[in-house]
Amino acid sequence: MKDKIFTENELREMEKRTLDRLLEAIDRDDNEAAKKIANRMYNEFLSMHDLYRNWITATLTEIGEKFGDEVLDDVMVEGVRAWWQPIIEKLPKSEDTLAARVKMFVSGLHGHLQPLGIKEDEEKIEIKLRPCGSGGRLITEGKYDGDNAFLKIEQPQKMTYGRKDYPVYCAHEYAMEKVDIQQNGRPFVVVEPAKNLGCDDCSLLIYKDPNKIPNKYYERIGMSKPKNDGAES
Repeated sequence: MKDKIFTENELREMEKRTLDRLLEAIDRDDNEAAKKIANRMYNEFLSMHDLYRNWITATLTEIGEKFGDEVLDDVMVEGVRAWWQPIIEKLPKSEDTLAARVKMFVSGLHGHLQPLGIKEDEEKIEIKLRPCGSGGRLITEGKYDGDNAFLKIEQPQKMTYGRKDYPVYCAHEYAMEKVDIQQNGRPFVVVEPAKNLGCDDCSLLIYKDPNKIPNKYYERIGMSKPKNDGAES
């Protein structure tokens, strides 16, 4: 029988959550250890983030290639509905809670582990992911190139905002807008995809008054803008 390769202390240390190890380092004022553990926790989460990112993109690719765009569209919308609709329902609804809604949304975007650029003007808040931690990084990592490339949707259609050769992962933004319009009449956030996906930053736009969302954001996905009914901003 071989000798053990770990001590009992090493085994107990491996059992701990990285968060607990980080908090222990902070409690004992060990700044260097805390920094090291924080970077380790970032890398752990990024690895898991990218695993699921690649998994869902590979699944969407398989659906699109085997069953075509119509089925892919249906699966995309219903798959997005499963996670986006509950988020929409949790957002505060009253007129004076826009700031809270934006902060909650931005908090979720931080789960992509990349820096953001945020600016505000009189009519909207604009959020840029720099870079996009999911769809954008898939492109820059070359995941849509080569023998095992993920799917690009060839034909311009609602799912691609009328663009050709659209990366399949990025089509979930269309589905988010469609689900939100179906449920609430107006989308909380609309997307301006970069001209050069993966190279430039896409913009996520949150209009302070949803009645002022331009018609083009409805028309590009085959939906109609509702009449102004005094919806909350």
